[in-house]
Amino acid sequence: MSKPRQNFDPTKPVNMIDLTCEQVDSIYQHMLTKGMPEIMWTVEIQKFTWEEIRDAHKNGKKLIAFGGPVPVTIMRAFDCVPFFLDTIPTRIASMEDLCGRFIDETEKYAPQSMCAIDKAQLGVMLKGELGVQVDAFVHATVPCDSARIAYPMMERLMDCPCFTFDCPFRHDDKGFKYVAEQIESFIPFMEELTGLKWDDERKAKFKEINEESNRAYELLIQLGDLRKKTPCVLPGRMLVLNAIIAPLAGTPEVTEMLQTQLDMGNMLADMGMTATRCPEERYRVCLMQNMLWSNTGIMDWMEKTYGAITVMDGFGYQDGVILSDLDNWETVKYEMAKMMLLVPMIHGATGPTEYWLKSIDKMYEEYSVNVSIFMGHVGCKHTWASGKIVTDYIQEKYGLPTLYVDVDAIDPRYKSNDELRAQIGEYMESVVGAHNFTKDA
Repeated sequence: MSKPRQNFDPTKPVNMIDLTCEQVDSIYQHMLTKGMPEIMWTVEIQKFTWEEIRDAHKNGKKLIAFGGPVPVTIMRAFDCVPFFLDTIPTRIASMEDLCGRFIDETEKYAPQSMCAIDKAQLGVMLKGELGVQVDAFVHATVPCDSARIAYPMMERLMDCPCFTFDCPFRHDDKGFKYVAEQIESFIPFMEELTGLKWDDERKAKFKEINEESNRAYELLIQLGDLRKKTPCVLPGRMLVLNAIIAPLAGTPEVTEMLQTQLDMGNMLADMGMTATRCPEERYRVCLMQNMLWSNTGIMDWMEKTYGAITVMDGFGYQDGVILSDLDNWETVKYEMAKMMLLVPMIHGATGPTEYWLKSIDKMYEEYSVNVSIFMGHVGCKHTWASGKIVTDYIQEKYGLPTLYVDVDAIDPRYKSNDELRAQIGEYMESVVGAHNFTKDA
């Protein structure tokens, strides 16, 4: 996919939301002129995401910034627009000058060891360049120590009503009930914020939104099942795009995007095609830990060079929690709490390592993984602590040596594209024994 056109001076103040809307629209218009209907849907969903945030107040809706796993369908039921703050750093990660400027600003006030995801968000706020005024900030206490440091700082910078979900490390009945009680407390917060009551009309809207959300998550599960096919018909970067469900659950737009992706995947499967850009799929890769937002093109390169498709990663794997009885508030609360605690990587990399090992078993067995890569984001100290346990487990149980890649998933200055390719290439050719198809040209 086209990279954002850098038609601005990254050393000068920007309006992040307007800038992003302009960049996404530029890509969209380019595709229109080039006649690329087969991939327009991948940009249309991004266009909707950012324009919904930009136009929230114009459309009479309150804008709620959020971080971590929170019940976004409740926000939408109260006619609010959820704004997932992580979309800022993941969007600008490939723009070295701009992303670096925000990270450097935060490092004047916060520890350098803080995750770049949080540093980029904080930097935008410290410089006053967000471009929109948020009406509330809702966040959870997971997934990591960095977020637990950053979110209170963001509260002070935003100076707006805030609500915190205290998420336990235990993912069992007691943990789910604990979060469900907080979801109950979240309703009065939303009533006071919006002036709307949790009455029959609001509950009916909530049910309608959750029906749409269920459809989206069912499609996501089907897409996961489709990726189990050999050869895999969906490219690795679709896993990155699908993470957009976090703020958009309950909207017809994200459901339509996932349905289009599923239809195209099934069509390719029926035609016997593969997602790789080389003659055949030879390797099925699992990327553990974070997505490499600063260089998502590395997955395209692996597909083209080695026939190595990223079939699953730590964020794409879903445990498949679907709300079962939308007319029973107690059941809905409990299952929403379960969804919050089982969010990919929240579930796998927060708390006991055994949660991560269970996810590893499901991914490696169900997706026939034969190449294992730990894409170790330097900001995720908590996953590096578990990394040796996990990779030893993979070696012992599946006989796969895991490549450790030391990266910054957000800050592209940390490791260059050439360095990253060299490290992965050496592993693929020397350890895996992969053939480099580009050398045949």
